[in-house]
Amino acid sequence: MTVRFYKNGDEEQIQALFKKVFHKERAIKDWKWKFIDHPLQTNPFILVFEEEGKILGHIALWVSEAFINGKVKEIALRVDTMVDPDARGKGIYNQLNRTMLEEAEKHNIDLLYGFPAPKAKELLLKSTGAIHVDNIARYVYIMDPTSLAAAILPVLSPLKGLGKIYKHLQMKKVKQLVLPTGWKWEKVDRFDESYTTLAGETKHVKPIMLKRDADYLNWRFMEHPYYNYSVFQLTQNEKSQGYVVIKKEEVDFKKGRITIGSIVDVLAYNDEETWKHLLYGAIQQLSDVDIIQTWMMSDTMSSEILEKIGFKLKDRPMPLVIHDIANDAEANAGHHTSWWITQGDVDSF
Repeated sequence: MTVRFYKNGDEEQIQALFKKVFHKERAIKDWKWKFIDHPLQTNPFILVFEEEGKILGHIALWVSEAFINGKVKEIALRVDTMVDPDARGKGIYNQLNRTMLEEAEKHNIDLLYGFPAPKAKELLLKSTGAIHVDNIARYVYIMDPTSLAAAILPVLSPLKGLGKIYKHLQMKKVKQLVLPTGWKWEKVDRFDESYTTLAGETKHVKPIMLKRDADYLNWRFMEHPYYNYSVFQLTQNEKSQGYVVIKKEEVDFKKGRITIGSIVDVLAYNDEETWKHLLYGAIQQLSDVDIIQTWMMSDTMSSEILEKIGFKLKDRPMPLVIHDIANDAEANAGHHTSWWITQGDVDSF
């Protein structure tokens, strides 16, 4: 029995374990994007538990560059921790996590973060010295309550026509995107080096935030194997002032289907008017959905603007749990005000 790093060829067993644990197929191209194509060469950072040639456990990190107090460091998102259900009771989960922490420290990774399920959270806090920072706030803006109602009670479907009236009233609350002279709102098909500049010049928005440079953003949003994102930017005299990433998807809901729009990622200079233009523009692009959602730390300029528009704090479903390997007191990683987190920081969005 041993815990070791991934080696070429392990992916066949890893994919089989994924299906057995999570009860769904994952295409090899999805696995490759997630672990091999990441632009930072520290990846793939995958550990497996092997017994007699069979992989019974798996833990992985997305290692990315981040700004910690404005300095470039490496942090990592914990992803795809899994143990073969037929091999439970052998302490595999604890061995994987213990080895992961040891190897992360050896590789000079300053912070690990993740959003574990309740049982995993309990084990991490109990046995690995993890810190529960906060639960991330989810904000929602209902665009069409009749569609939601019809998905719960199909007998109400004839009322769905009223939803257009409600949407019109909702959109009247969002100011039209009237930009000052020299400013433009435009769709982005590829992130160029101006976004690397933007990342560097916004690195103090929060003490801890991923380095959203062009390479990272193109990999994360433009090259995703199955999600289709739309990206828009604001420019002033041709210089990017900020961007927003949105996504639309039709999903099953109760007894019907609804369309959800998500504000997946957003970044801008720390100026209220710029943030307003970005968020108003995003909502207008999502005017045809039934509900808009996003989640973020609740003490940010963006969350304050959303609340003024009419977004409601629905719940706090995602616990941010970290390992502060570098123990950087100045960064204060254990406090929620230190983190800039969006849906884009998570692999499932």
